[in-house]
Amino acid sequence: MAGRTRGRRWFAGGTALALSAFLSGSYCSYRGYYTPGGAGAASGPTTIGPVSAFASIFVDGDEFATGTATITMDGSAASEPALHIGQVATVTGTPGGSATTIATYTRLAGPVTAIDLSAGTVTILGQTVLITGDTIVGAGLAPTDVGGLALGASVVVDGYRTSTGLIASRFELGSLAQAARVGGIVAQLDGLQQTFTLAGTTVSFATLGILPAGVKTGSYLIASGSVQSAALTPTLAATQLAPLTESPAGGNGAAGVVHGAITRFASLADFDVAGQPVTTTATTLYLDGAATSLAADVEVEVAGTYDASGRLDASSIDISPAAVVRIVGPVSALDAGVATISVAGTTLATDAHTRWDDRGVLQQRTFAFANVAVGDWVEVRGVATGSLAATAHVLERRVQPATGLIELQDVAAAIASPFLTLTGISVNGRAAILSDVNGQQLTLATFFSLAPGRIVRATGTLAADGSLIAQTLALRQ
Repeated sequence: MAGRTRGRRWFAGGTALALSAFLSGSYCSYRGYYTPGGAGAASGPTTIGPVSAFASIFVDGDEFATGTATITMDGSAASEPALHIGQVATVTGTPGGSATTIATYTRLAGPVTAIDLSAGTVTILGQTVLITGDTIVGAGLAPTDVGGLALGASVVVDGYRTSTGLIASRFELGSLAQAARVGGIVAQLDGLQQTFTLAGTTVSFATLGILPAGVKTGSYLIASGSVQSAALTPTLAATQLAPLTESPAGGNGAAGVVHGAITRFASLADFDVAGQPVTTTATTLYLDGAATSLAADVEVEVAGTYDASGRLDASSIDISPAAVVRIVGPVSALDAGVATISVAGTTLATDAHTRWDDRGVLQQRTFAFANVAVGDWVEVRGVATGSLAATAHVLERRVQPATGLIELQDVAAAIASPFLTLTGISVNGRAAILSDVNGQQLTLATFFSLAPGRIVRATGTLAADGSLIAQTLALRQ
């Protein structure tokens, strides 16, 4: 699988849409649950990962033409315009060629019952949802900020299954009339009480009276229904159960890419990603990290080939960390030759993994490097690669804020009150309003005593020497 390295793929303007093939066939309702077609192994290459751009479509760094593809969302026929940046999908088809099937499904939907600003998490139906710098959000929500959510708000989440819930790839506001939904591995199955659990959610199938054929402890399924508000623990009264193959394997010898969290970890050579068994060898290439970084719940991208048993033999594993750097400001320069964008004195490299989202006035669906102009206001989230340099994981074009203030976020460095450094830029916090992660105002001395090793966000204006004169400084996590 040559070309899987972050920043070295042949297309630098977006990433390919990976959509789930197991929902690509018939969609039949029976006794309250549906049986998706195409649940067996695909004969050709399979890509599972986040949608990152549209032109044709791009999923996890690969481009697919969609003209002849069968597209489904939650088992129902859909068209390409219904897809969104950040959705996790499975695509069957050859990268650089045409997709045969494209499918997505909702992994979690329900009311927010808890918000933890310091951890960057929300709780929905007992599931812990981690919001990272890579998370794409829908309209009406502050990007990557769990503080933009309110208790009781209905939220729809797509992402990567973990031991406690999800790492969010995309989340957006839902409708209060929308059915609650949760996906996961069946555990604590109690036939007498007609309940089981999916991570932190108890599911009652009493209304259905029977489970779909073959469902047992360890099965992966999606449960939809209503929330039992009177229950002592988060309980979903299921009106529909959908047993699925979480990560359908390609045929023997077919190429495969799976982006997700490690859902089972036995050893460095034996683990699962999104339920897909993976093995490594002495020749496996580790990108942006070492083999010792592998552990349960770690987000990775695995590329390789499927063997006859459906196991993915990894040729490469990308362990790139989630975005911490955040810069908001006008584009000052573009270099099409190397696909870099300069904002607030920082050079930001874009690549095939960058997720492109136009939230500006034009709201272009087909949005990539070629659509960005000097003077455009953008929010870029990524990972530092050096002083005044970072790789962009997410690039969103935005409407210029009324304040016209620059925003910087990074792990604080070179801390010497009232100064610190963010993204390689010196920040003067002498006159800034200082606050903790919960928005509580702090004194200068307290703030700078807490800042070491913490993520800090600054807003302010750039001085002639390139430093930032901060109007606000806030601890983030």
